[in-house]
Amino acid sequence: MYARSTTMAPLKTPVFSLLLLVLAAAWLPTAAFAQIGPDDLGFDVPVAVAQAGKGTPMVSFEPAEKLSAVVMELRRSDGKTSRVKVGNLAPGRVRKVPIRQEKGAFSYVATLRGKGPGGAFGPFELTFELKVGAPPRIAIRADDVDLEAGQLTLRSTEAKGRVALQVWDKHGDPLDEVEQPYDVAPGTPIVVKWKQKKGQVAGRFSMKVYDVAEFWSGVESVTFVDIPHEDVIFDSGKWEIPEAEQKKLEAPLSRIAAELAKVQGVLPVSLYVAGYTDTVGSAADNLELSRKRAASIATWFRKRGLKIPIYHQGYGESVLFVPTPDNTDEAKNRRAVYVLSPTTPPPSAGFPGRAWKRM
Repeated sequence: MYARSTTMAPLKTPVFSLLLLVLAAAWLPTAAFAQIGPDDLGFDVPVAVAQAGKGTPMVSFEPAEKLSAVVMELRRSDGKTSRVKVGNLAPGRVRKVPIRQEKGAFSYVATLRGKGPGGAFGPFELTFELKVGAPPRIAIRADDVDLEAGQLTLRSTEAKGRVALQVWDKHGDPLDEVEQPYDVAPGTPIVVKWKQKKGQVAGRFSMKVYDVAEFWSGVESVTFVDIPHEDVIFDSGKWEIPEAEQKKLEAPLSRIAAELAKVQGVLPVSLYVAGYTDTVGSAADNLELSRKRAASIATWFRKRGLKIPIYHQGYGESVLFVPTPDNTDEAKNRRAVYVLSPTTPPPSAGFPGRAWKRM
């Protein structure tokens, strides 16, 4: 027998392979230098809604680690793109970054890149929404309110938004509530309709016009303001206002001015003066007398500085406040009615005719 011994040569690893392993190990991320992720940026949107000319939308960062060379590539919902250099961010400190935007509501996708303790990070995406707007300036013209048709027309300085309208009848009972979006060129007529039964007439409405950022302007008005007053006593068969009676028109003039101040610059209104008589004399003479007396009152208001349109009409003895036989001297039937309205009063028991004459 014989014995044979064997030996094994040691395993040799190439030098360049060892070098690669060492280099690779040196660049492996550690717990102390983890890759930055979206949640590490402390991202927020502190100013998502701003008023044009008075503010700017902003986003903010409050990172836990020191970051540098941070950049946002913005892609907007309308396809527009932009680039924002955020720069260096200190840990635990808030950096607010303004986003320049014209009026409108847009959603954004922000692609972020930068450098952190572990090296370059990103790209990754964040999404947010920003709105810039302004309270709409609204206008309603004298012929834009049609109470019989149940509609009004308005114009807004803002191109897009919504109209919220509430309407009540002359007794204060709700007629309708309307929520209507609009998307038109500024100044384009916007027709808003409400539902009402035959014979119903709107007595008051409240309207708010919003833009896309929910800034709004509004107007609240009665469609007819019956001005309370003490009736002027005319001499028999006369229509000139006696000097001693003119003081009775001072109080209604002040009330008219107060009502006009509520809708100034938004809703143009006119004054309607209606005259009535008792049944003494012929119906034809009384009709002419009531017309002239209503015109005298309208003229007095004009001479005292009332600049809005003034209309007058006489109804004679056709609308008696107190029903009486013919040729009955009843002071309560010798009266006048003063009404402020944005539209010609529709036919009614008190205003059976529409032959209004403008001053």
